[in-house]
Amino acid sequence: MKHSLVISGVIVGIVLLCVGTSIVFGMNDTFRQSKKIFPERTGEHFIFQNQFIPQNSSLVIGPYTQQSQKNSIIVSWETKTQTTRNEVQWGLTVDLGNITVEKSLFVHTLHTVTLEALTASMQYYYKVVSDDTESVMYTFCTSFQKDDDMRFVVYGDSRGGWDNWMSTKIVAQAIEAIHPPFVINTGDLVDDGANADDWVDFFTASPFVHNSTFYPVLGNHEHYSKLYFTYFSLPLHERWYSFDNGPVHFVGLDSNLRNAYRLVQFVWLVHDLRTNSQPFTIVFFHHPLYSSGPHRNATLLRMIWKPIFEHFTVDIVFNGHDHDYERSVVGGITYVVTGGGGAPLYDVGHSPWTVYSEKTYHYCLLTANSSLLTFEAIKPDGTVFDSFMIPE
Repeated sequence: MKHSLVISGVIVGIVLLCVGTSIVFGMNDTFRQSKKIFPERTGEHFIFQNQFIPQNSSLVIGPYTQQSQKNSIIVSWETKTQTTRNEVQWGLTVDLGNITVEKSLFVHTLHTVTLEALTASMQYYYKVVSDDTESVMYTFCTSFQKDDDMRFVVYGDSRGGWDNWMSTKIVAQAIEAIHPPFVINTGDLVDDGANADDWVDFFTASPFVHNSTFYPVLGNHEHYSKLYFTYFSLPLHERWYSFDNGPVHFVGLDSNLRNAYRLVQFVWLVHDLRTNSQPFTIVFFHHPLYSSGPHRNATLLRMIWKPIFEHFTVDIVFNGHDHDYERSVVGGITYVVTGGGGAPLYDVGHSPWTVYSEKTYHYCLLTANSSLLTFEAIKPDGTVFDSFMIPE
């Protein structure tokens, strides 16, 4: 019976996808790309947190790490001026001892280096050097083995221009204090993804990125900007992707109009979940399937994706978009709206599916091993206001 229901749901989903795709491509693109990809930074300072950050600071963004694998990781950073020799110094102790040089034929300001021959489940120290500019020392963790214990953070809607990024930094500093190996963001990192200064402000307000590998997905405020894809080196297609870390399989999706109803993402999702063998599965994207906030539910998307999540026994679905916290349980799946990363908060109600909801800044801390997934919703002052556990 369950199998026939799933087949019916998939058929309905494909029909809706085909209709939705024709609608999407018949419309003007809501998220039109700005023609000016890299606005000139002509002022003498960037404004942040009511303080002046001198524009002549040599490191504009980073360093930060991405795509943590068992034996490799990507380190990225941006310098104010074009630099000739760019390298990452790294090692298992503060003495470092290894150097990986960026391979590039041209001088530039955006730098990306892949470190290889690493060991799984290990903490490494690193710093970046661009000509005469040297960062302070930071750490990163390689991907964990399937039977390891691990911890990580999920949060979203960190766009903070409305209060000069003050609330964003408060949440980010609380995340930094617990030093998670990696952090997931459910979208709307910035107010305007095509504004280069917004990205500088986001990275400046998010100090945890130096030590925690970062995995975002697109929100509506990223506007499919080229800057998003310039700053982030994400797995696979980048707009949607998956990765394994420890006992958890993670799936990041694009719920924005341009790709939400495309058959290619739907088929990829089914294939990805069908071939997944991890003890736990977490899916994250921006627009919530269940929400009591002002944006409400992504009802059409729910008709398409929910049967797939249920068939493949997804454990948790994380979303943002509504700037609040809400936990719901539907069809055996826990849905969490975690939009309290720094954007202006919204009032949130209580629906038949709601287990807990609150208007508050927060982040979600999860710990996992091969038999148990533990969740805590935490306010910046350390107060745990919601929690639950999921056995394997």
